[in-house]
Amino acid sequence: MSDIHGCFTAFQKMLEKIGFCDEDRLLIAGDIIDRGPENYEMLKWFENRPDNVEMIMGNHEYDFAYEDVPHLLASIGDYRGEDWADRYLPDEDHDLYETINGMICKNNVTPDMLAGWAEMIRELPYYKILEINGKKYIIVHAAYVSDERYKMIYGSLNGIEEFYIWNRDAFLYDDGPGDTIIFGHTPTISDAGYGTDGKVFVEEYRGNTFIDIDCGYVYKERHPQANMAAIRLEDEKIFYLES
Repeated sequence: MSDIHGCFTAFQKMLEKIGFCDEDRLLIAGDIIDRGPENYEMLKWFENRPDNVEMIMGNHEYDFAYEDVPHLLASIGDYRGEDWADRYLPDEDHDLYETINGMICKNNVTPDMLAGWAEMIRELPYYKILEINGKKYIIVHAAYVSDERYKMIYGSLNGIEEFYIWNRDAFLYDDGPGDTIIFGHTPTISDAGYGTDGKVFVEEYRGNTFIDIDCGYVYKERHPQANMAAIRLEDEKIFYLES
């Protein structure tokens, strides 16, 4: 799964729909927070997630852990009094979606809670490579290339982590045929992304398979066809929350 974006209730319904249990393994390809209304619930779930759940860094987690929370902590310093939030000055550069400010006002989060989540997020990997039934899968938030190909394109490895979480050209992957790259980041809803109207995007290119599983659920009020999706790698069956 990918790009849950603070839609915790829908996420829980999706886990029920796919019958997620202890014998399964769930990978989430980033962006569990921002945009949606239930960021606190998602972060608490992330904090207490079961051992059979793995997460990959998304650009929204990256900004939270490396930009937004450090900005908050710097603004309040060592102060931890009851009115600590009065010292925090949110701005669009450090809380664009008002995720932190919303959790302060609605959920009474503390600086230590925010710092703890940020510390856990910083430990997340940027991609996973799996082999299932003899097939190679690369799971990444936005796009993946090998170190060698990245250096060939950009001249050095500088910025490769940002590539994994921000780049929208998944088709730059070209490390030989037969691999499947699964990613999110770019919603597939109409007039955005790959334009499959809220369905999972699948395309073969140069012998590889590219699968975008971000179906834009958080935009559902504006795009009724938006959906939440999951793909089961054993047989590549796709599940939709609303179907």
